[in-house]
Amino acid sequence: MKKLITLSTATLGALSKAGAYTGAGDIITGGTSTSDLSRDIYIETLEAFMRRNVFLALVMKQTIAQGNAGQFVIGGKGDGATGVAEYTKGAQIDVSDTPFDERTITLDRPVYTAKRIDQFEEKVAHYDVRGPITRFMGEDLAYKVDTAIADVLYTATQDTGLVGNPDSATDVVVATGTTAQEKGDNLAEAIFAASAALQEQDDYGQAYAVVSPESYGYLVQSGNAVNTDFTSGNGGYDSGIVHMVGGVTIVSSNNVKGSLGGTTTAGLIGMVFTEQAVGVLELIGLKTSQDVQIDFLDATLMTAYYAMGTGVLRPESAVALVSA
Repeated sequence: MKKLITLSTATLGALSKAGAYTGAGDIITGGTSTSDLSRDIYIETLEAFMRRNVFLALVMKQTIAQGNAGQFVIGGKGDGATGVAEYTKGAQIDVSDTPFDERTITLDRPVYTAKRIDQFEEKVAHYDVRGPITRFMGEDLAYKVDTAIADVLYTATQDTGLVGNPDSATDVVVATGTTAQEKGDNLAEAIFAASAALQEQDDYGQAYAVVSPESYGYLVQSGNAVNTDFTSGNGGYDSGIVHMVGGVTIVSSNNVKGSLGGTTTAGLIGMVFTEQAVGVLELIGLKTSQDVQIDFLDATLMTAYYAMGTGVLRPESAVALVSA
């Protein structure tokens, strides 16, 4: 049975529909049921979302069932001297404090994308209409999530730590080069330096370096990153892939450029971080739906949305790579 809803023209005025086409279409012919079609749309949208998203899998994520904020408790680090004492026979022991603080991440308003497909125009279309539209919806949401996390991650590289925790490390400057190999070698050296900066704060978690596709290509062309004399199974010049540099996993993203964290970042080359740098709070994961609109002659309204929030957790777990 079709699910029927009625929405006002004002509410749906901004939603797009498939354009006018000519020719015979066969998108929903055969025995596809409404239930099966809904499930197909969900799978396609989810796959596009995960394929285009980079940062979400690299940071700390928590899910809540209700509420508008989540608490992340941040423990402070002792200096190895304060609160540590030798015991004196017959004396009462002294009790010392342990610093604890918190980061509270609040939810943003739900983010959505919506498309309306006209039944008549879909039937005369000579190609698949719904498949591309579901992919576009997934890519739009992925871009929104990716840029939101990238914004907060850059903020973390410039932020102040909580009580008992250090501030973010100083930006690591990547030396200039004239050839692709020199640029790749210089970037690799900077990644080593950024990794050391994280470990000097006792953060030995798995580190990631997210750089632009251009910088990623320079790493592949560097002298050592994929050279079998120095590595084993770390990618190759033929495949254009480099997996790690100095224990840091290398990831390429189109969203490491422009303006991040409300600041112009023209000189930003990449960011090196562990998952504790940024937190993502999820109330509603990716949801999709489709509904028939009788007031638009049985047009199909397709929506995809989520409700999340992002925030800085540990600034000392993120380092920016910047140009000289």
